[in-house]
Amino acid sequence: MSDTWEEDGDPWTVESVTRPFENDWMVIDRYAVIHPGGAPGTYSVMRPRRLAVGVLPIEPDGFVHLVGQWRFPLGRYSWEMPEGGAEPGEPPLDCARRELEEETGLRAGSFELVLEMDMSNSLTDERAVIYLATDLTAGAAQPEATEVLRHRRAHFQDVLARVVDGRIRDSLTVAAVLRAHHMAVTGALPQALAEAMLGRKGE
Repeated sequence: MSDTWEEDGDPWTVESVTRPFENDWMVIDRYAVIHPGGAPGTYSVMRPRRLAVGVLPIEPDGFVHLVGQWRFPLGRYSWEMPEGGAEPGEPPLDCARRELEEETGLRAGSFELVLEMDMSNSLTDERAVIYLATDLTAGAAQPEATEVLRHRRAHFQDVLARVVDGRIRDSLTVAAVLRAHHMAVTGALPQALAEAMLGRKGE
């Protein structure tokens, strides 16, 4: 196996494209294609209109803030970091600030962009960005009318354990927690914060 990271070109041939569905949140494009193997076929791509944005708020004592809500598509409850969608043309950081304050009431003095992700890339071109937020001050949450949220403060080690054993499954939250852990153990976070995150469990 080669140890180089070479990239091949696009092996697909697009014959035509139609748009059988669109609404305020997404469009679906249907492509008539020639597959890489040479056979004709179709490929449908779901394209969200908004960039997915997540923000993991971390306190100096190693506690993080999560929100819980019922996720309609999954038919179950989900604990997650504050998340939302950046409107077309909206800077992702502005979205992160808005979602953090709306869902938890928190404001952050510092945001650090720590991860960019392609989501389910065989079905959609949805992208996501993730921030760590520190220097937090409390305020009143103002969730949207469609959101019934619970707000929980938990130690990072407890949250990490729930990510590892599958009790927290939201993809952005899983990625953010694992990235934050990697930063803590590799010296990419301030030493005092890393020690607090990696230290005691529970309150």
